[in-house]
Amino acid sequence: MTSCSSDPVSPYPGWERHVYRLSRPVTKEDVAAFLGNEELFVRDTAAGPVNIIHKYGILEIHGIIGSNTIDVWSDPAKGGYPSEYLDALLMTRF
Repeated sequence: MTSCSSDPVSPYPGWERHVYRLSRPVTKEDVAAFLGNEELFVRDTAAGPVNIIHKYGILEIHGIIGSNTIDVWSDPAKGGYPSEYLDALLMTRF
């Protein structure tokens, strides 16, 4: 599986990264839907602009428009809640 970064750096100490394969490529509409009231950050990389979405301090989603994978960072100390929240988000769009 590919990821958004060839040299991933954790957004917070101790957070872990997981790469998720999606059923279709990410669109601008997906980014907008996931964003909600959160602020969007965009980082230019060799692979293209990475859209970074912070979700309430429990997840950080990295996605490139047109890619069928996303990188998701979360705090393992939060238990299963970040994974359950991500599953709910993904089910709304993919």
